Amino acid sequence: MNRQAPIGHRIRGRRKDIGMTQNALAKTAGISPSYLNLIEHNRRSIGGGLLMRIAEALDIQPHTLSGSEESRLLSDLNEAASDPVFRSTPIESREFPATIAAAPGLIGAFLSLYRAYRSGLEEIDSLSERLSHDPFLTEASHSILTRITSIRTVAEIFDDYDDLSKEQRTRFNATLVRESQRLAESATEIFNFLERGDAGRPAASPAEEVDDLLYDNANYFPALEDHATEMRPRIDPEGGLFLTDLINYLENTHDIRVERLPSEEFPTSGHKWDADHRTLKISRALPITSARFQAARMIFRLESPETVNEILNRTQIDSDAGRARAAEALISYGAAALLFPYDLFLEDARKFRHDIELLQQRYAASWEQICHRLTTLRRPGAEGIPFHLLRTDIAGNISKRFSASGLQLPRYSGACPRWVVHEAYMAPDRVIPQFVRLPDNSEYLFVARALRTGAGGYGVPRSVYSVMIGCDTAFAHDVVYGDRLSLDRPDSAVPVGIGCRQCPRNDCGQRAYEMSDTATAQIAV
Repeated sequence: MNRQAPIGHRIRGRRKDIGMTQNALAKTAGISPSYLNLIEHNRRSIGGGLLMRIAEALDIQPHTLSGSEESRLLSDLNEAASDPVFRSTPIESREFPATIAAAPGLIGAFLSLYRAYRSGLEEIDSLSERLSHDPFLTEASHSILTRITSIRTVAEIFDDYDDLSKEQRTRFNATLVRESQRLAESATEIFNFLERGDAGRPAASPAEEVDDLLYDNANYFPALEDHATEMRPRIDPEGGLFLTDLINYLENTHDIRVERLPSEEFPTSGHKWDADHRTLKISRALPITSARFQAARMIFRLESPETVNEILNRTQIDSDAGRARAAEALISYGAAALLFPYDLFLEDARKFRHDIELLQQRYAASWEQICHRLTTLRRPGAEGIPFHLLRTDIAGNISKRFSASGLQLPRYSGACPRWVVHEAYMAPDRVIPQFVRLPDNSEYLFVARALRTGAGGYGVPRSVYSVMIGCDTAFAHDVVYGDRLSLDRPDSAVPVGIGCRQCPRNDCGQRAYEMSDTATAQIAV
C-alpha cells in the first residue's frame, strides 16, 4: 500500500512543456538538481513551501501538484486489484505508482472498464432477484417456457411422423405459427419491462462522478467561497445568519415564503420546494440546524446558478443524473461556506482544537455539517488539517466519502469492520475516538458518531447513520479527541485494514472475505 502519490510526471511534463531545464527549476525552487530529479521520478514527496515554489515556478495552481488525482487512482487500483476476478492473473500493487506516472490515461480507462464490470454484475444480481420475486416477470417467464414447450412438441411431431394428413399438418402448422407469435410477444413484453431507457451504461454512477469532482478539486471550490463571502453582508450585515435572518431575506428579496409544517407531510427528506407557490416547506420535526441549512441552500440556489454551472462545465460529468447530483453537492458546499465563513471558521477550529461539539455550539450547526466544513479548509497558504470523512448507514453502505488525509477509502466494497464508524452504532450520539494502524504502519486518529434523523409521531421510522472524520496522527496534537488516547504507544493502536480483500492481516477474527493475492504480497503488522 503506497501512500505517496506519483506526481513527478506532472512536474516533469509541465517543465518540458514550458521549455525549462531541470537546473533552472531546481534553482528557482531552492533545491539541488539531484533532489529535483528524485522528485520527478517519484522518489521524494513534496509539500508546504516547496510545493508552492515549484508550482509558482511552473506557473500552475498548487492544487495541480496536490497528488489528489494520483492518490485516488492508487486507492481505486488497490481496491480493484483485490477483486477475485484477478485471482488467476494477480496484479502487483508495487507497480501501480510507476504505471500511473507513465500512463495515467490508461489507468483511468482500466478503472472505467472495471466500473462497467461491477455495474454489470450488480445489474445481473438485480435482474436475477427481480426474476425471482416480481409477479409480472414470474408470469411472463412461465408464459415463455409454455410457448417454447408447445413449439418443441409440434416440432417433434413433424420430425417423428412423416404420414400426417394434410389437415393434420395444416392444424399443427397453425399451432406452430400461433405459439411462435405468442412467444415473440411475451419476450417483447419482458424486454420492454426491463428497458432502462439508456442505450449505454455510464462508466461511473452519479455518486461516483460527484466523488471524483470533490477529489479532483481537493474538496475546495474558491469560486463558491468568494461568492459566499460577497453574499453574506447582503443577507445579514451583522453576520449572524440565524434562521430568522435567512427567512426574512428569502421573503423580502426573492418573494419566497418559508413554512414549518407537520412532519407527516414530509415522509422522507423533511423539506420540499413548491415552485408553483414559491414556498419552501420545512417539517417542524427537522432540527433548527437542518432548517437553517435548507434555507441557506435555497438562497445559494437562487443567487449562484452561474457560479455552479461554470464549475460543472469544467468537469467531465456528462450524464444528466451526474450533473444534477453534482449541482446539489455544490449548492450544499456554498450553503456551508455562507454559514461558516472560511477564515473565521478556520480560526475557531484551531482555537477549539477541532472540538466538533464546541464548533456546533459556536455556529448553531449539526455534527455532520461541521465535519463536512472541516474537510473543505484547503485554501493554498491557509489550509486546515487534511481530514478524511466517511458516512455509512447501519447496513454498512457508504453514502459519502472524501479523503485528504492520505487514508484510502473503499469505493467498491465495505470498510474494514474494525473501523469505529461501525462501532459508533452501539452508542448512538456518543463521540467515539479511535487510534488505528494500517498494514503499511501508517497511523490515524478516527472520530465517529452515530446520528438519528427524522421524527414524527409514535411508530414513525427514523434513519440512523454514522459519520466518521479523521486525520493522520501527525496532526493529532491539534485535535482534542487524541488527548485521551495513547498515541505514543504503538501497541495501543487498533490494527485495521481498508477492506477485507485488500487487508493482509491473517489474524483478524472479523474477516469476511479471503484476502486477495495483492494483499498477501503486503507486509502485515
